Amino acid sequence: MDKEILQRIILVFWILTGLSLFAEAFQHFVSLSVIDTFTGRHENILLEPGKISRDEKQLFEIKTESIEKDEENPHVAWVNLEIRYTGSKADVPLCVQRGKLCTNQIYRFNTGRYIIAFDVLAQLNED
Repeated sequence: MDKEILQRIILVFWILTGLSLFAEAFQHFVSLSVIDTFTGRHENILLEPGKISRDEKQLFEIKTESIEKDEENPHVAWVNLEIRYTGSKADVPLCVQRGKLCTNQIYRFNTGRYIIAFDVLAQLNED
């Protein structure tokens, strides 16, 4: 009987711990904007943890591992991602970014042509 009670206590503790971790998830939507400094063209790409996103021209492939809120600012997130760039159809995709990026900063790729920035939204605009 004591073993069953202990198992139930552990189960309840595990469930409550899991729910509190889920509650700590980032509560906003995050999109990545790729800006071409030569043409001024830009595109917003919605990021979802565990998914791979691509831009319209298939130049960038973004694999989002996780999105975590910042401990000090709840409107800022840390996005753990990998970005691969393919310059042309004949090129092999090249990893241009891997790791965590902060959503309140702007980043420039080594090529100098592209800049990425983030947009944190409380809700999605369906238009």
